Amino acid sequence: MNSTSKMILIAGLAVVAAFGGIAVTGYAVVAASDQTTVQIAELSPADAIAERQKLMKGNGAAAKTIDGFVEGGTGTADDVAKSAAAIKDAAGKIPSLFVPGTSIDDNVAKTAAKKEIWDNFDDFKAKAAKLASLAADLEAAAATGDKQKITDAFNTMGKDGCGACHSLYKQKTQ
Repeated sequence: MNSTSKMILIAGLAVVAAFGGIAVTGYAVVAASDQTTVQIAELSPADAIAERQKLMKGNGAAAKTIDGFVEGGTGTADDVAKSAAAIKDAAGKIPSLFVPGTSIDDNVAKTAAKKEIWDNFDDFKAKAAKLASLAADLEAAAATGDKQKITDAFNTMGKDGCGACHSLYKQKTQ
């Protein structure tokens, strides 16, 4: 691989990272013969908190869109499906954004993450996986266009997905 090809590969990886929702705080390029590797540095605690808050705000916006359809009669079932897909995708990223040293007790940045997350990290990861599964169920319900199925799936996702995790692992704020 020539140097121009290597630079194109690196630029392409940066674009994929940016559009894939991966925060890149630094990288190193390692070139050995005809292979190039990009190593992405771990997020700092403050950056991890900022990224997860951004992700959760995105989930909140998606839930608001879904609620608008369910409760307010605004939008379409297709809007619900897109929002559910966004939540499903985000749920898969949640565990990686909860790095050790980023709880409310660590005083790194403003956060409501309880230290119990890291005491029970397997359960925390399972809850994120459950949210992804429930969001997939909501996406499938939206594909039917049946408002009652959508409502039921949304309520289940809110209670057993978002709520199940927040009730244990998020400090209540005012």
